[in-house]
Formats: sequence, structure tokens, C-alpha cells
Amino acid sequence: MKSQIVFQNLLREELVRIQGANASYSLRAFAKKAGVHVGALSSIMGGKRNVSRKLAERVLGRLLVDPQKRSEVLDLFPQSRRKNVVRPVDGDLSFQPRYLELSAAAFRIIADWEHFAILCLFRMKDFSSDRSWIERKLGLSAKRIDSALKRLKDLSLIEITSDGSLKRTTQSVRTSDDIAEVSLKKSHEQSLDLAKNSLFRDPVHLRDHTSITMAIDPKKIGMAKEMIRKFQDELAEVLESDRPTEVYRLSMQLFPLFENERQNP
Repeated sequence: MKSQIVFQNLLREELVRIQGANASYSLRAFAKKAGVHVGALSSIMGGKRNVSRKLAERVLGRLLVDPQKRSEVLDLFPQSRRKNVVRPVDGDLSFQPRYLELSAAAFRIIADWEHFAILCLFRMKDFSSDRSWIERKLGLSAKRIDSALKRLKDLSLIEITSDGSLKRTTQSVRTSDDIAEVSLKKSHEQSLDLAKNSLFRDPVHLRDHTSITMAIDPKKIGMAKEMIRKFQDELAEVLESDRPTEVYRLSMQLFPLFENERQNP
């Protein structure tokens, strides 16, 4: 089953990643982190033992796999009811993620919102490589647009063709979650500022600002993150299905209203 092979490959890649930073890291330590017996883990990684969706979900959670990647892997298991999932084609047992994941170092270079806005502009039916068109669309200076285009080109996210036209070279991009990175915080801060500006600038039929206050079990935050990622994917699939004419940004926040006593014993 493809779900099993994808899961096995993910475990191997995760072990290699950890051992790259710590050469003495053992399979036994990895098994302890994953919450499975070392013998069982060895059999799973060797393809001698299949795992259920429930076990895969538990292992991915213990390994702190990024919520987006975790969701995509679990969607390959038969128990998943989700439709419109990007799956490997017949004969291809590699994992085909919905997004190209940027490293923290790469994201640090293009953390400012205009870089992702420019990438989205390529999807518009009237897209133009003319710099002045991009400036008018985003309301930014020529200098700022030129700087953003250079950074995107340096990261090979766009290219300039022989006739001078701009071409996007990648699928959808994203950064890994749950990383304590200053540039990520900066990006989230910009999202909040952009949402605030829209609140006072745009008519209500062109925007949606909603909130809900809940009494929750913090242990389910991981589950909430996965559900939010799925919702984002499904919404993007619907909204991007036709030829777009505008670039929108969706910001979602989920945070405690009270100071967490466990952080301040």
C-alpha cells in the first residue's frame, strides 16, 4: 500500500535528519521518541509490518511532524474521507506534497508579505510582467517591487525568460510550522496589520472578519492545527479553481485569552 511506503519513507527521512545533527542518535532513541518498541519500529521501517491510521497518527504526533505534512500523509490512509487529495500516480511511490516547503533560512529572506503576494499574482488571468502593473496591484514602490523580485529569483521561485517576461517556477510554497523564528513572527505580525488595515479600508462584502471564543482542552491544539490546515487547503482549492482576478490573504488566529499558568509556575 502506498500509504505504508510513504509513512516508512517519512520515518527514515526523519531519522536521517536527526542523525545529521547528532551522529550518535540511535534507532532505540528514535523508537522511544516515536512511542513504539524498537523492534516494531525496525519492522515498520523495513516494510515488514504495516501500521494503522491510528498508529501512524500517534507516531507522527510524537515526532512533532509538521501539521501540514502530517495531514497529507494521513490522508493517504484508506480511513481518510477527505476528497480531492493530491496522491501519487500509479507506479509512483514517492510522497507528493501539496506545497514546496521552504527552509527557515529561505523564508527569512522573503518573510515580508509582498513576496507571497507577487507569487499569487502569477495566477491572475491578466497577469503582466510589467513592473508598473505589479506596483499598482500591490500599492508598493518600484524599489520595493524590484527588491522582492530579485529575492524570489535568487531563491529560484521565479525566473526571467529570454524575452524579459517573469515566470513562476514552483508549486505553492509554505514554511514549516512551530519554529521559533523571528522572521515567522514578523510575517504573522504583518498579517495582523494587513487584516487591521482591511477592516477599516474595505467594504464588508469584500472581506470577512470573524472570531469565536471557546473554552477548550489545550491538549487538542495539535488536532486543531491539523483541521485548520485542511480547511485552508480546501478553501484555497475552491477559491483558486477559476481564473482569479484579485489576491487575498487568509489569516487565522487561535490563542489563549488568559496567561498560561504552566508557563509561569
